[in-house]
Amino acid sequence: MDRLVIAVERISGLFLGCVVVLSFVSVLLRDVLSFSIPDWFLFACFLQGIAIFWGVASTTYRNSHIVVDLTWELVGPRGQRAIDLFAALVTLASLLVFAWVLVGKMEETVASGRVTQDLRLPIWPFHVLASLGIGAAALLAAIRVRRLILGR
Repeated sequence: MDRLVIAVERISGLFLGCVVVLSFVSVLLRDVLSFSIPDWFLFACFLQGIAIFWGVASTTYRNSHIVVDLTWELVGPRGQRAIDLFAALVTLASLLVFAWVLVGKMEETVASGRVTQDLRLPIWPFHVLASLGIGAAALLAAIRVRRLILGR
């Protein structure tokens, strides 16, 4: 299980690193050589979205979202477990709906044949990668719920 989570984190980090490199190179080329990478901003946006969606998968499993836990702190261990389980179930339900909607959007994008403005490259691969990230988030949320139910 840890290898799956580490792989998800690495995928997110890889795409975030691509955004940084693409932005740095684009600015450098623009300022030094007065040359702009075609569609660089669009690619940076797509890659950032993919990194965020895969990052959601990682934070969902590790339960490292930003939380306000005043109520959680005031209740005992059984109450804390109940709150954790409820929160994990709500997160899972939300991610399942999000994944379902995103897969529909991805199918629509594949069918539309939309391409980038400058290079005329199809944009559907970016939508597929983003959908896979939310799918991974839903899967890891389900694993987290299972672990909470089993008391791990």
